[in-house]
Amino acid sequence: MPSTPRPARTSYHHGALREALLDGARELLAEGGADSFSLSALARRLGVSTAAPYRHFADKDALVDELCGEGYREFGRALTQAASSTTDARERLDALGVAYLRFAREHPAVFGIMFTDRGPAVLASGVPTFEVLVDAVVAAQDAGALPPGADPRVLARTVWATLHGLAVLGRRGGFTKLAIDDDEARLVADALALLTR
Repeated sequence: MPSTPRPARTSYHHGALREALLDGARELLAEGGADSFSLSALARRLGVSTAAPYRHFADKDALVDELCGEGYREFGRALTQAASSTTDARERLDALGVAYLRFAREHPAVFGIMFTDRGPAVLASGVPTFEVLVDAVVAAQDAGALPPGADPRVLARTVWATLHGLAVLGRRGGFTKLAIDDDEARLVADALALLTR
């Protein structure tokens, strides 16, 4: 019985391996989470030597940190775009909330690791995303939609926690299980209406 030929190994040149590693890691994250794969498993999937990933990443944590950093940058762009979509301060909070939930839905694997305990560089890349929300809170305070005397960072933290809770429960089917699900815009509007005037 003739043996089945092995597929030809893909050659990676000029930085293409780095992108292939990131793409492959995203796939493995989606399949089982960060704890379910190793760099050697990723190398096997790509058909390269087990040493090849180490030319671009010191270890798996460095690779996952890079995915988190990319996630935060994309998340930041989504929030910034949402914030600039309206001049109404109250509507801006809703737009940010919808963008938050949409990002969690469209990028579940990366979203799932972005808020885990990562290194200081990853945490630093998340700071600008929070500042977008702080700016929106300050504008809402100036417009009278949020209490003007409250610390804007505390208000932003509360809004962030509310949005994150909606995103996580939505991703895990918590609302559906209790038959209290709704579309993203309605979930955000209902939740933020309890915080705003």
